[in-house]
Amino acid sequence: MCGVSGILSSENGDLNHIHPMISSLVHRGPDAKGVFFNIDKGVALGHNRLSIIDLSERANQPMVSSDGRYVIVFNGEIYNFQKLKVELIALNKEIKFVTQSDTEVILHAFVEWGEGMMKRLDGMFAIAIFDQQRDRLFIARDRVGKKPLFFYKDKKNFIFASEIKALLVHPLVAGQKKINTTAINLFLHLGYVPEPQTIFEIIHKFPAGSWAWLDKSINLQPLRYWKIEEEIPEKRLEDVVQSKSMLKEILERAVEKRLISDVPLGAFLSGGTDSSLVVAMACRLGSFPLKTFNIGFKESKFNESHWASSVAKHLKTEHYRHIISEQEGVDLLDKYLHHFDEPFADTSAIPTMLVSQLARKEVAVCLTGDGGDELFQGYGSYAWANRLDSWPWQIARRPLRYLLSISSSSRFQRVSCLLDDDSGNSYSHIFSQEQNLFSQKEIGKKLMLDDSNFLDGFKYNPAYPNMDSLTSGEKQAVFDFNYYLKDDLLVKVDRASMYYSLECRCPFLDTELIAWSCGLAAPLKKQNGVSKWLLKELLSEYLPKDLVYRQKWGFSVPLSRWLKDDLRYLIDEFLCDAVVENLGLFNKSYVNKLKIDFLKGSEFLFNRIWVLIIIHKWLKENS
Repeated sequence: MCGVSGILSSENGDLNHIHPMISSLVHRGPDAKGVFFNIDKGVALGHNRLSIIDLSERANQPMVSSDGRYVIVFNGEIYNFQKLKVELIALNKEIKFVTQSDTEVILHAFVEWGEGMMKRLDGMFAIAIFDQQRDRLFIARDRVGKKPLFFYKDKKNFIFASEIKALLVHPLVAGQKKINTTAINLFLHLGYVPEPQTIFEIIHKFPAGSWAWLDKSINLQPLRYWKIEEEIPEKRLEDVVQSKSMLKEILERAVEKRLISDVPLGAFLSGGTDSSLVVAMACRLGSFPLKTFNIGFKESKFNESHWASSVAKHLKTEHYRHIISEQEGVDLLDKYLHHFDEPFADTSAIPTMLVSQLARKEVAVCLTGDGGDELFQGYGSYAWANRLDSWPWQIARRPLRYLLSISSSSRFQRVSCLLDDDSGNSYSHIFSQEQNLFSQKEIGKKLMLDDSNFLDGFKYNPAYPNMDSLTSGEKQAVFDFNYYLKDDLLVKVDRASMYYSLECRCPFLDTELIAWSCGLAAPLKKQNGVSKWLLKELLSEYLPKDLVYRQKWGFSVPLSRWLKDDLRYLIDEFLCDAVVENLGLFNKSYVNKLKIDFLKGSEFLFNRIWVLIIIHKWLKENS
């Protein structure tokens, strides 16, 4: 796990700017740093290394191929690198490996298969390879988007890095900073800025599951090599016994691949279904007492740590738990908002940073349970998607919306907002209302002074006919996989863990497991009102029923109460009339109404208040 950066210039620009770019990413790779220059070719590649596989200096990057033609910088892990290594040697007896690293395997695979290697790589990665013979740069990103890759380009320069902060230290980028108003609209609706947008007009996210070639013409045309919609088969698996057996086998392989490490390894353990199943399998597959890590809040509603401790005790892990006070979470607020480089509303980043800090004292790698909810119908929004697609709800929608809107109940008002949708983008609407964020209608008709830049891009692609066989809940999950998982949850884990130089691996996002889960019949994902039914059935082989079938709270902070107490000053400071008027984005009267309604008891408005605070705070500090 590392940080990558690079410059490709056709105008003989100053390549020495790669040095401050590397310095800004030292947290992503504190073990070694390296730079490759070819001034005649106008290229510089930088690398910050977090040593995980083959700790020797020979495995440092940038790494040059044996014939001197290709130079690579790579962030991530290739879980099938040993299998690919055997295959490469069988194809070419002259190949001589001089390291035990996955980086060298990528280089040889690229020599052998070119961009065709992308469908063979199983892992998480952002890759850049420069071809010194043809003066062109190859870049690629993993299927799911686990590893980040940002870029700036103009007619003569292409500059890329693992984080936005590394691009902003380059004077060419820093001198052209302009706020992307489309990103602001998206952020208010989703709580994060989705790919390919960023908060800056001139900086973009390279798309997940894609690769591209660039030469001195700086013509970037990414090509998709993977999309989850392509994994949905015509016929889906319905047999319970067979499905459970196959799930166990595939997930065990996914976990086992991720146990390969030359440094100490552990796992996050929330006590929920996904992390508990990953830990249970890792304990059986590993030859060591697994170290597990958990963070909890003193406030009982947000503290699941006792469940995690019970799971750890049953599985006999070496468990580390830290119960934090509200003040510890509040104190980390500015650090998280600054480190993420652009507006990011998911406050579960705070406990994620704290659990990463806790884990890094003992290990350098952690397994996580990310992806289980999206693949196995774990969220309440999927039930709403199915419900709203049924004819009784469609008939009752308008009158019910009105009746609930005039209720004094905060809960009923929230449901009224969920029913108030005429956008045509039901997936993003359901997501936004489940997250208590602004709907498109609310943004356009009530909040924004100018809504002309709202981006409509959330409908599934009809080019994938097998999508029609999915339930509405499953289609909602595809939306979450393509947006929420990639641009919120994985971003959160990447930035939070890498802040402390900790690598996180996600068995549920294994290539084989994703494809298999797409072919699983809907009733096996949710049955008799039980979400993630098949996962829980499998987990019951490892844990007692009372640890498996219980209410889920999630990895959250008591934000609503914080905003009325410890964080009340943020409302006063960043949503006051003067600040709102000065930035000139929002309708001051509507912002004031939201504040009054929230403080008087409309609890569900807390996330709307939060995203408004974040965007005003961010713009005030960065414009």
